[in-house]
Amino acid sequence: MSLSHLYTTPISSSITNNPLRSSTKTTSSPSVHLSNHTQYISCKQNKQTSKEGNANHNVIDRRNVLLGLGGLYGATGTAIGAPFTPPDLGQCHKATDDDVTPKEVDCCPPKYGNAKMVDFTPPSVNDPLRVRKAAHKYNPDDIAKFEAAIAKMKALPADHPWNYNQQATIHCTYCNGAFNQFNSDALLQIHESWFFLPWHRYYLYFWEKILGKLIGDDTFAIPFWNWDTPKGMYIPPMYLKEKSPLFDDTRDKRHYTSVFDYKYTYKNPNPTDIDAVVTTNLAELDSIFKETLQLPALFMGKALRAGEKPTPAPGRCESLHNVAHMWAGPPDKPHWNMGNFHTAARDTLFFAHHGNVDRMWDIYSKFRGQKVEFRDPDWLDSSFIFYDENEQLVKCKVRNCLTPESLRYSYNPEPLAWTTIRRKYKKLRNEAKKRSEGDSLKLTPVSGFGSQPRPLTGPIRVLVQRPTTSRSKDEKADAVEILVIDGINVTSGSTARFDVYVTKSLEGLAGPDNGELAGSFVQIPKSSAGKGSSLELGISTLLEEIEADSEKELVVSLIPRNGDVTVSGVRIELFKVDDDEI
Repeated sequence: MSLSHLYTTPISSSITNNPLRSSTKTTSSPSVHLSNHTQYISCKQNKQTSKEGNANHNVIDRRNVLLGLGGLYGATGTAIGAPFTPPDLGQCHKATDDDVTPKEVDCCPPKYGNAKMVDFTPPSVNDPLRVRKAAHKYNPDDIAKFEAAIAKMKALPADHPWNYNQQATIHCTYCNGAFNQFNSDALLQIHESWFFLPWHRYYLYFWEKILGKLIGDDTFAIPFWNWDTPKGMYIPPMYLKEKSPLFDDTRDKRHYTSVFDYKYTYKNPNPTDIDAVVTTNLAELDSIFKETLQLPALFMGKALRAGEKPTPAPGRCESLHNVAHMWAGPPDKPHWNMGNFHTAARDTLFFAHHGNVDRMWDIYSKFRGQKVEFRDPDWLDSSFIFYDENEQLVKCKVRNCLTPESLRYSYNPEPLAWTTIRRKYKKLRNEAKKRSEGDSLKLTPVSGFGSQPRPLTGPIRVLVQRPTTSRSKDEKADAVEILVIDGINVTSGSTARFDVYVTKSLEGLAGPDNGELAGSFVQIPKSSAGKGSSLELGISTLLEEIEADSEKELVVSLIPRNGDVTVSGVRIELFKVDDDEI
């Protein structure tokens, strides 16, 4: 299905009839998706040479190329992995926040060790469907009901599992290393992998159900911060009233009335050209969806299996999500509350933000025709634990949360302004290029990255060879061209951001314009530094838009924005698309 067709096809909010999405039945030989590791088996040993006309190109088949997510692949290419399971509940220990001294913090939920755990049973189709609405459209009655629910949650005894702070602690538990994985010395971490979206879906689901139970309303639904539409690109006003239980005094007060800038990093000034910022924001969303639809790991994050030590490998959805945390949180260390994983959920705005993140996954799934993103049972059968609205500790599998409707909630339809922004964005970019025409003769030579890691103390511009050129429509459907930034290392406890741009080479020279944004690496404070992180960015659509399909090499620019970062390499590969992914 073409991207243009996807963008012009209405998105239904009804429960899917797709049997894969509804039953999540797995195949006997599940496809292997992008690993969370940056180290690959020699590409030379795993490239398949194909020919179409005069074009020879190498395609990496991810079933054969990835070292078994920790070296656990058999000769057939089948993963010998295992799904995540709940940790030993009696073995909670100190978590860590690298932005504070001492670094050890307490994130152990109350009563976990003695609680009886049962399997989660999805709600009945006969249960009321809760409809989440955009926060900036809440009326006074909506706000009053929401505030009443939050006030009741904050008034509960401090050790009650529904208590507001205890609910916030759950995020620290899973994100700052309060547990080890079951029978492993690897820390439990759900960020920066394919668990990011399903875990947060469950987190919001139970938070919403508990709030509804507290006010006796089984139709109660939480709001979402609609930051993907122009009128929603502001912190919703109901969160800014100082006497409201929704208020948090730790937020960056400079941003109370400013439009949210997706290119923000700490201490940047507020944008002044609102229309240009909104247009650029929407163009980035457009790029995120177009470049990731064929390979879900590019949107959702890469695989992580039981026993593996987490290696940061977020998808583009999570990277953009990190920017909103930066925007709302304070600019100074330790960035409490919203700007730090340890404390983020203490701010009620966190749940509105993640409501929209969850909505992005729902939209993404519908654009893909509700095909299951990963048929791998190591994803589908992984499980997490939460306290439900009956104070019962429940074990929840990924396979039971693949659609909002399966959990009996939905999102009120909102216009998708980013699906029609491309023409306006191109006009904006052309005007910017015209203003820089006076610098057009300032060409500088560029060369390859080299074999040694390089610190991002200033912009790095490198010449990168492409695996093939002038691919046909069918070839593009079979394999996605991906820009890979390897070995990203960030100082412990540091926040970081760098942006990645792509443009055409002028016979080994680069002009002053960096080209088009391919994506960004964005890190906020967490329990451990991003050692050996990788960033993988689809660029197939980008190359069409800059008319670079026939180019043999590209200029890739890494532009540092914040933090101390070292990068080990830059390359471009083709990744084969499995039949079940398209």
